[in-house]
Amino acid sequence: MHLGPAWVARRLWFRAERAFGLLERRCPLQAWADVPVPPDCASRWRRTSPRLPIARIDRAYLAPHLDVWSLATGRSPVADADLLAHGRFRVFNRDLVDAGVRPRWSASVLDGQSVRADVHWTRLSDAGAVDIKGVWELSRFAWVYPLVRAWVLDGEARHVERFWFLFEDWLAANPPNRGPQWMCGQEASIRLIAVAYALQAFRDHPATTDARVLAAARFAGATAARISAHLSYARSQRNNHGVAEAIGLYTAGALWPHLADAAGWRDQGLESLFPQVDDLVDADGGFSQHSTNYHRLFLQLMTWAEVVLRSEGERLPPHARDQVCLATEFLGELMETDGTVPRYGADDSADLCPLSGLPADDFRPALGAAQALFLGERLPAGPWDEAALLLLGPMPVTARRAGRSSKVDRPRAGVGLLRNLRGVAFFRAPTCWSARPSHADQLQVSLRWDGEWIAEDCGTFSYRGVGADDFGSALHHNGVTVDRRGAMRKVGRFLWSPWATCAREPEPAGFRARLALLGGAEWTRRVLRFPQGFVVVDRVRTPRADASCELRWHGRTRAGLEQLSLACSETAEETWLTGEASTGEGFRADGYGRRQAAWTRRLAVRGADVIFVTALGCRVELRPAAVVVDGAAIPL
Repeated sequence: MHLGPAWVARRLWFRAERAFGLLERRCPLQAWADVPVPPDCASRWRRTSPRLPIARIDRAYLAPHLDVWSLATGRSPVADADLLAHGRFRVFNRDLVDAGVRPRWSASVLDGQSVRADVHWTRLSDAGAVDIKGVWELSRFAWVYPLVRAWVLDGEARHVERFWFLFEDWLAANPPNRGPQWMCGQEASIRLIAVAYALQAFRDHPATTDARVLAAARFAGATAARISAHLSYARSQRNNHGVAEAIGLYTAGALWPHLADAAGWRDQGLESLFPQVDDLVDADGGFSQHSTNYHRLFLQLMTWAEVVLRSEGERLPPHARDQVCLATEFLGELMETDGTVPRYGADDSADLCPLSGLPADDFRPALGAAQALFLGERLPAGPWDEAALLLLGPMPVTARRAGRSSKVDRPRAGVGLLRNLRGVAFFRAPTCWSARPSHADQLQVSLRWDGEWIAEDCGTFSYRGVGADDFGSALHHNGVTVDRRGAMRKVGRFLWSPWATCAREPEPAGFRARLALLGGAEWTRRVLRFPQGFVVVDRVRTPRADASCELRWHGRTRAGLEQLSLACSETAEETWLTGEASTGEGFRADGYGRRQAAWTRRLAVRGADVIFVTALGCRVELRPAAVVVDGAAIPL
């Protein structure tokens, strides 16, 4: 078993902690008034808490910049902030929902279903009938950031009061350790970071009264105690959960230094964080969760950690900083000039600090801030600079080098990328697994042409693991299946087996890799770059002559997929699918919980040795021993 006996033992222990009430004793139900804080809490916080850049920069300096950027994006933070006053919240960084002026904090923003909020969090399950992500979404406090941005832009007190109104309403509905909002330490950490940021931004505003500072201190104390009590569970997952919770704990200790346990939280957070950074970032700069969106979240978390450290006059230690620099460079190599990246892996639309008016799939705000902070470089100027300015303050950076790599090859991270003048071919070929696979996406190819992703990963609709809704299987990736099977099967909500790896082979014109599929079939994929376009050659060998071999390409539009030229060594049946509810084919999710009809182009044939050829921008002819690309023969 890939996870090993130690992992199994830890899981059994974590279950025992719940079953025998150990966690409930460590995290008791409380009233907010029972959370211990010093009697002179507010005055001590005002004197001793470090100031982040947002608390040091004059609003009069920031406002003109935000005004220009709001005009550039066509999306004003004031408009978003004023929607909150009418109970309209932007969820998963995309859609507006009517959640109410006083939100139902325990109800899902996806379908309105509620989870009990009157019991200890250990008595609730995150795998029940309600998608818990929908219940947690409002309590990530992403709504904090448009309120801060709106106040920076126009200085109106109503934005500050709206923050305090919503924060106090949340406190009233969610006493410590009661209900679903205390189930996950990562969610608690993301919420704590948002509150810490708002408190720094509104630090000197008259609306930030001593009573409210006291309430925020109780919130920080209860949150830190909850994180500390189960940090070992988060670390055992070897992903952003452990990183986020370590940083949440450190944030509480650093920014509320007057609390009795602050020094312990600070030390525990940092002592937990640094080994995780070493462990979770590989030598190529790839991140353990095998996901571009979670890679972004990791960089956002590390940016926040560095900002708080600098407020104390410190920095990340050299080795951790080197790892974060690698991770920053890695994502920068994958990002296109419009801020998009080839999407792969699980994606819950996480965006730690949405401090710009740009869409969720634009990575420039997060990556630009990380590049400025860790590499001393900047992207070309634009509205994405808002995030860096509001997080870091003005920083001396150099202009980033012009030009983009025509070939990116990161075998340990399992990704490769080819560029030419018109497009991009992204290749997913993991050769090893140091952490659990995110999707069954081996040999997945995404294609970009003339500025549009025309064939891509379908995304993630839901983590509930119901039917085909998660879009994680081989059927939902651009690749080949045999008898509708890929290389792995799903054995749990977040577990695949076996952890199949790809065998890379030399390929001067691009990439080549082999993969063993379930049932004994072998699939070899070649991704070739030419000046005029790309060619993907797939060869499938199966133990049976009647095996059903299928090639799929998923895309947003039929017109996009029609730009692909397909050929097969045998007579094949071509099918176009859109919105097939029974299999989940013909769908995509551009944000968590949001599934919409898209297109799947499928080529199916039976045989023991089958070759598929896909071309974009090239004329191809498939012959018995070669593929002819614009007149040039490439041996098979």
